[in-house]
Amino acid sequence: MTTTITGADGVSKVQTGAIEHGDLPSGAVLQVISYYTAAQTAQTLSTSDQVINSMSKVVTPLGANSKFLVQVRWGGETNEAHNTCFNIQMNGTRVNSGGGRGYYLGMSSLSYYSENDSSTPETVNFSTLVSTSSVIGTDITFRLVGDTNTSSTTWSNRCFGGNPASVSPAYEGSTSELIITEIAG
Repeated sequence: MTTTITGADGVSKVQTGAIEHGDLPSGAVLQVISYYTAAQTAQTLSTSDQVINSMSKVVTPLGANSKFLVQVRWGGETNEAHNTCFNIQMNGTRVNSGGGRGYYLGMSSLSYYSENDSSTPETVNFSTLVSTSSVIGTDITFRLVGDTNTSSTTWSNRCFGGNPASVSPAYEGSTSELIITEIAG
């Protein structure tokens, strides 16, 4: 099998056999992985970043100097939605969100005009493109983290009033996901 590949430099070359990651041009998708959870949990947040509902994923880069598109879909309820900030950490450090407490990539969107901390689910949806100096085969850990300016409770994939084992028909439930796309640098 032969394939013609045009590199980032505009030069075309004929590839015989399997295409290697290094043969792909800048901007090509190298891999897509995800972390999906339906676990219904409650946790207390504070003024420092805490991983939300174990939403953490280790990625083994297939390319050098890759970019990673990190997409977040979270559902649940917080009793301080207006104070709770969501961010992405790469290897334990926040990326693309500026300063410390009060800076965010995503915040809860209320499904009701006010918080009632019982049955009004909230969602967080955002994405960020993280530039890295990745090394092929050296793991990178991405995590969804949250913090708040007071001590507050966050319920993931359920409402406060829902039953943690199975969502009551009177209360909504959801799932959450991190989707990480590695893009050739």
